[in-house]
Amino acid sequence: MTTADVGLALGEKTAWNKGYGTETAKLLLNEVFRQLKLHQAEWWTYAENNLSIQLAKKLGFREEARLRDAVFFDNGYRDLVVLGLLRQEFESIKAVSETTRGETTVSYLQSP
Repeated sequence: MTTADVGLALGEKTAWNKGYGTETAKLLLNEVFRQLKLHQAEWWTYAENNLSIQLAKKLGFREEARLRDAVFFDNGYRDLVVLGLLRQEFESIKAVSETTRGETTVSYLQSP
């Protein structure tokens, strides 16, 4: 196995926009790349889920595909967006964030 499918769901709207998703995703990516040493992380979400797409991009993911009408949900077909992050991109982001403290960059928590 070289790829992990990642993502998260915060069901309580009162928990949104407080950094919980960002912090959790950072921990998850450390597990994927630092502990499991996988090559790639993929993030799948509905095309209309702008918050999920923004979070993935904030963490360094890039859009790789859009699958039209790929899922039937809530009485209608939905497009899916697939985003990907490679280990080398994760490591580059990590290195940049460690050398440019104080700037607006992506940073990841240190593994224990």
